[in-house]
Amino acid sequence: MKQSILLQLSAFVLALTGLSYCKPADPEPDTIVQRQDTLTINQVRGLNSTPIPSSVRITDAGSEGIFELDQADLSSADNTGITLVTIKGHRYKRAFTGSANLTWFGVKTSDVDIGPMLQTAVDATDDLFIPDGTYTQQTPVHLKSNLALRANAGKTLITLNKSYVSLIGQNDPSIPLTHVLIDGLAWNVTSRETGTFGTIYLDGPNVSDLTVQNCSSTDVAAKDSTNWFTLKIQAGKTASNITVRNNTVQAKRMACEIFNHDNFNTYAGTTILVSGNTFQNCRFGLSLSGPLSKLSVDNNYVKNCSLFGIEIAGAAREVVITNNRFEGIFDKFLEGSNDGGGNGTIIGGMVITGNSTVGLCQGGVQLYNGGAVTFSKNNFRMSGTLEIMHSTAGGTFTENVIESSSNKAIICDNSPNNTFTGNTISNKANSINQATFLSYGSKATNNKLTNNRIIQGTGGKPYDAILGGTVLASMNVDEAGNPIP
Repeated sequence: MKQSILLQLSAFVLALTGLSYCKPADPEPDTIVQRQDTLTINQVRGLNSTPIPSSVRITDAGSEGIFELDQADLSSADNTGITLVTIKGHRYKRAFTGSANLTWFGVKTSDVDIGPMLQTAVDATDDLFIPDGTYTQQTPVHLKSNLALRANAGKTLITLNKSYVSLIGQNDPSIPLTHVLIDGLAWNVTSRETGTFGTIYLDGPNVSDLTVQNCSSTDVAAKDSTNWFTLKIQAGKTASNITVRNNTVQAKRMACEIFNHDNFNTYAGTTILVSGNTFQNCRFGLSLSGPLSKLSVDNNYVKNCSLFGIEIAGAAREVVITNNRFEGIFDKFLEGSNDGGGNGTIIGGMVITGNSTVGLCQGGVQLYNGGAVTFSKNNFRMSGTLEIMHSTAGGTFTENVIESSSNKAIICDNSPNNTFTGNTISNKANSINQATFLSYGSKATNNKLTNNRIIQGTGGKPYDAILGGTVLASMNVDEAGNPIP
């Protein structure tokens, strides 16, 4: 009996021993060797043996660099430029400082459409440099927060031969767009397709800390009229700290448009700087429209804009327009159009100082919404008139040179309580002068002319008030310095 039991136990032990030898061995983990191999991108992706190197030197033209193994990363996608993934799932990350280079992502100047790869690069890094060269883009690229997109100004050109849009806001309008820099890019829009939106088009997200600088663009060869830069503030959204500076732009519609039309009576756009730009051969050079606040428009050169050069539309607050130069042909080279029709209220007044025309401009100046404007040291030679009206009232006009070839140099059209001191006001070139200065309409009362040099055209009067308007004039002189009664 005991022998039988012993035999059974021995057989069981032997069976277990046999099973243990039949079980497959666990695979050994990949061995990492502290060395740097020199490989191509495809060779890295195909790494299938062990040991694997701790770093690799990539030799592909345009993508050269050192990639280091990141053992902790188990999820990043292969994007060619910054992350490479092996067939076994190991991830190598590019070691670099400063800006990522677009060529790392496989982009070439010969590409039919850099859009998809540019999107991959934008998604992969926060600081991207586009090398010198001429590129073609057909697919718009969505921006993201915390992005710097750079090029050497004047050396990188992107041709838009299909889509009119190069850069657009984020896919999800609920996600804010903040801390974005676009610097040094240039575009040539040649699309012959139907287009509504232009080169940089932002519509939807809250936008803050956005700077567009040192860029250039032209759409003279394009079929449709679009903007170069558009920022639309949607209902319930805001925009703040927006800077557009040192750009050179020709656009068939508007070079730069920022507007808040969907937030009734709400100042949803604030702290907007437009400075040092050249806007030319547009319908509008610049339009800032709707209830906006803290607007600074400084030192821009605006030429040949068929409707308006610089337009501030609506009940804007804290507006400063300084040191801008206007040249060529306009309807109005400086336009303050409407006061918002109740969409916001004007508080205080615009500051308009140090602006000038280059030679004689065709067009004039119109201020519907200047409030108690401070208008000083401007030098305008123009075919049109300085028109002061609607909610522009109680302004001070000092040390300006206003030379017009119209039958009126300045008209206060139902605008009261304005004071003109120390100005040169002339429409000497006009042969059928009505009045060099005119206070017009029953609301145009208590307008004061003091210590001005008034040079009238042929006929008419140096100043006049009609249809209930009044003007209080004293110590003014004519061209020869003789007192004007």
